[in-house]
Amino acid sequence: MIGMRYELAGCGRPTSSDRGTDSRARQRGILSTFSSRRRTLFALAPVLALVTLSTAAVTPALPASAAAPGGGGAGDGVRQTKHGPLSPADVDFLKKVRLAGLWEGPSGQQAQVRSQSQAVRDTGIHLVSGHAELDAKVLAIGRELDVDLPVEPNKDQKAWMAEMTAANTPQEYDRVFVDRLRAAHGKVYGLVAQIRAGTRNSLIRSFSQRTMTVVLDHITMLERTGLVDWSKIPFPPDPNGTPGSNLVQTAHGPMTDSGRDFLVKVRLAGLWEGPSGRQAQERSNTDAVKETGQHLIDGHAELDAKVIAIAAELGVPLPDEPNADQKAWMAEMTAANSPQEYDRVFVKRLRAAHGKVYGLVAKIRAGTHNELIRSFATRTMEIVLDHIVMLERTGLVDFDSLPPPPAPEAAQAGLLGGTKSVNIYLVIAMIAIAAVMTLVARQKFYRI
Repeated sequence: MIGMRYELAGCGRPTSSDRGTDSRARQRGILSTFSSRRRTLFALAPVLALVTLSTAAVTPALPASAAAPGGGGAGDGVRQTKHGPLSPADVDFLKKVRLAGLWEGPSGQQAQVRSQSQAVRDTGIHLVSGHAELDAKVLAIGRELDVDLPVEPNKDQKAWMAEMTAANTPQEYDRVFVDRLRAAHGKVYGLVAQIRAGTRNSLIRSFSQRTMTVVLDHITMLERTGLVDWSKIPFPPDPNGTPGSNLVQTAHGPMTDSGRDFLVKVRLAGLWEGPSGRQAQERSNTDAVKETGQHLIDGHAELDAKVIAIAAELGVPLPDEPNADQKAWMAEMTAANSPQEYDRVFVKRLRAAHGKVYGLVAKIRAGTHNELIRSFATRTMEIVLDHIVMLERTGLVDFDSLPPPPAPEAAQAGLLGGTKSVNIYLVIAMIAIAAVMTLVARQKFYRI
């Protein structure tokens, strides 16, 4: 082989002396190369070990449902403020409100120029005024809570604005305007409801409640244009997470399992919350708890009459007694040994139940294609929020015991844009391992 190399190089065949010298030189070169690469491997070994230990020491991010009480739905990243804990979900909410204003306000202004429909122009006016209010508030809250907020729309929002601008006719403009804005508002409505139901921060709680009102106003105005293409609005998921399951056409629009489940849940709520409100009049010594109980009685009397009529209209069977969990909560209240303990159990159980159902009803309102369900969901949202507010006014709500809002999508996506968070230490470890394997591979190559 060595001879071939010399002949190819035009150097002739080496003598025995040359071969011995060359052999010793090659051995020294190989030993030197091996020694150098061995030193490199030994140098990298402590780094690799440190990275591996770091990876093992880092606890994987918990899902929202498993976050510790008070964790705000994202596990790590909760920061204490004078208004209460500020979670990543709270911060994400503020950023989403700011982003919404950065494209919906200008879109509302553009509608005054581009549209020939009075309903669309009126909707644009509501967008401008609503986001002028929210934008001023979110900027002030961002300063108060030391949260950096966006200064321009995101890539998707810029694309939606460009799509509106590119419309060739007023009619096409109106269609794109309503399609894009109704879809965006429907998506954010359920998210804001979850923030309102679960945030531990009093400033975020107040702001999210006002945001819910503004977003619903915009949804209502967009629907009043008569241009919403319901086929483009995702159905709410049923209890098994399947959207649009068992769809049946009715005189009021499509009916799916999510709508049926909504009616059943409203009926179940009345079967235990109404009696709990009546019991509070007898068992509590606190005026605020008694007043809350009266709101429960009045609210569910209205909802119960409506849900029975709607279910009969749509052919949905309803329960006639509370479920096992609700019976257990009522028994827990009945077993309270003192008025003070009664108040604590009353507020704890009812606030948790209302917070859970608030987000569910928001998703129904945002996604149902059935006009009758849509109207009833709107009224249900108002009554559930009234009950939540009354329960909070008792001063007995333990917010840390409530299920936190889910972690923001960006945090869940991680660095690589997947659905699971990426462990940065694992990434570093993989890079280090790849470097070591490369050196080993090269060493073996040069030995051949």
